[in-house]
Amino acid sequence: MEACNMTVCGQCTQQSDSMDPHTAFRRGKLQELASMVQETGADGVVFLNRISVQAAERIADICGVDVIDRTSLILEIFSRRARTKNAMLQTEMARLKYDLPRLLNDKKEDSEHARSSFNNRGAGEMRSAVIERRYSRRISALKKELEKLDGQRGMDEHRRSKTLFKRVALVGYTNAGKSSLLNCFVKKFASQGSLTREEDMLFATLDTSVRKITVNRQSFFLYDTVGFVSDLPHELIDAFKSTLDSAREADILVHVVDYSDADYEEKIAVTMDTLKEIGADHIPLLRVFNKADLVKEERKQNAGLVVSCRTGEGMQDAAEKILSLLYPKEDSGLYLVPYNRLNDFERYKSVLHCDVLGHKEDGMLVHMAGEKKYLDIFRHVRIEGGLDENSLGKV
Repeated sequence: MEACNMTVCGQCTQQSDSMDPHTAFRRGKLQELASMVQETGADGVVFLNRISVQAAERIADICGVDVIDRTSLILEIFSRRARTKNAMLQTEMARLKYDLPRLLNDKKEDSEHARSSFNNRGAGEMRSAVIERRYSRRISALKKELEKLDGQRGMDEHRRSKTLFKRVALVGYTNAGKSSLLNCFVKKFASQGSLTREEDMLFATLDTSVRKITVNRQSFFLYDTVGFVSDLPHELIDAFKSTLDSAREADILVHVVDYSDADYEEKIAVTMDTLKEIGADHIPLLRVFNKADLVKEERKQNAGLVVSCRTGEGMQDAAEKILSLLYPKEDSGLYLVPYNRLNDFERYKSVLHCDVLGHKEDGMLVHMAGEKKYLDIFRHVRIEGGLDENSLGKV
């Protein structure tokens, strides 16, 4: 609610096996809600569950204020946060996909009522057809525009794929500090790259930001993604497919948790459920507990990897842990790389752990460690058995 500059004046709940399709609440509970609105001076009502357009209008007539549901509120927040063309298009499409079935159901109800009351057969169906065509045309147009933007994204990803650098996606509940973590990595480990927008608010990031990060001479691409929320509406998952693809296509996920949040365990569960829903739950995950500067020292001992984007605490440990997952040392050895193969060495040194020990007449002596598939490229120049201390001293 704070994300829309709203203050909660009160809460009204009803225990029931099902919602009334016409007014959501039963008659007595509706009167209680109307009285609460009048007593508190509330400007509106937000339902946790989805409600139809007509149900919202009926409740609004009884309470005398605007009525929306949680999904509408989230879409409103997204509309306010959207600043780029991509985010605006995705948000508009999510809104249309959410509104269309609700409007069609309401028109169908109108039609049935008209047939029973006035024998006005077909009028409701005609109105529904007009609405469906108008919405469908706009959704189709938005898809085409988004496909063009996705084409550009595809070209960017193709260029990145040629570098061999692996991908890391930041995921987590909204406002956990993902953008702050990305900016902290850029400041500490990137020689270039602009900072992304970060604010203490829900859904501050709606677009994917990508930065190249280099730690200990090894590089990877770091992606910032849209924040998750409990029961993320399916319309948003569908509309923000290209943004969520960054999580689905990552080599590892860094799950950023706001450790200062009293409900952090619940939000961890929400994030894991969302990753499963979008098909990213099989990707290796590193959990990072953020905002360490806001928690007591004894709590830090009970967590795993603890960082603070504000103070920089734990950032080096986080970076090295990411590297160990991205580029594991499956094998190691000494290699004499001929000078005519230095181009190969330059290409793969960013995905291998390399220490140049010196230069000889027939090549460069390097100790390399990393994944076998990369080391196999240099298997013909590997020095079996290694070198003794005397040999190394002569290099």
